[in-house]
Amino acid sequence: MSSNTLFIATLEQILTYLKNSKLEYLKASDRHNDLNHKRFFNLQSTLRNRYFQDIIVVLRSKKVEIDDLVINRLNFEQRLASSLGKPKLNVFENCFKLDKKLLELYEKALDLDDSFEIVKTHKFKIEDIIVQNNQFYENKAFTLNS
Repeated sequence: MSSNTLFIATLEQILTYLKNSKLEYLKASDRHNDLNHKRFFNLQSTLRNRYFQDIIVVLRSKKVEIDDLVINRLNFEQRLASSLGKPKLNVFENCFKLDKKLLELYEKALDLDDSFEIVKTHKFKIEDIIVQNNQFYENKAFTLNS
């Protein structure tokens, strides 16, 4: 498989994780009562949507037909049904886990093709959010234990 094909497949995976991450951040916002936390989670959801659109632009520049992507055929009923069961992780941990996976995928994409500045920018921003989320989680755990 060519590096271009692998790059496109990795971007498609990134789209899937961005869409899932956006939904998890929205859930996190809904479940928090603190206004600052709600704003933070809503902003992260909005950013994931913006990143999604940016990756679509990169794919179009690679002459990929967006209508053919698997991401456009996601089964939202399946996603909803899977979220109805008792979650093993809280929504915040889900956001954190998805961001870590996104970071891995961005690194993989950049290893395959580092010519797109927007992909580099997304990677750096996701890294920053992982640090912020880690600090938030540690502070929250400290507050709960105090």
